[in-house]
Amino acid sequence: MNIFAVLGFAKKSKKLVCGMTNCLHAIRKKKAKLVIISKDAGGTRKKVMRECLTLNIPFVEFGTKDQFLKYLGNSSCYWAVMSAETADDLIKNKTGGD
Repeated sequence: MNIFAVLGFAKKSKKLVCGMTNCLHAIRKKKAKLVIISKDAGGTRKKVMRECLTLNIPFVEFGTKDQFLKYLGNSSCYWAVMSAETADDLIKNKTGGD
């Protein structure tokens, strides 16, 4: 299944938050199971990556703001997946070459 389709399902089920502030909040509360950072994110990516590394939350760099806008309706650079099952599925898809 397409990664953006999985993210779309997560968004509809309220298991996906976007934006740096929302993602950092989810990371610090340990609700985030996976953080996705767009490849064209700015210098603030280091702050999000540092928080993920500190709290042992996996993160990946994937897609662009334009792709997120096209498929999810929001051009945010930062996305936090709140569902462990969805995060596992996304990690398998990402490493599986999709």
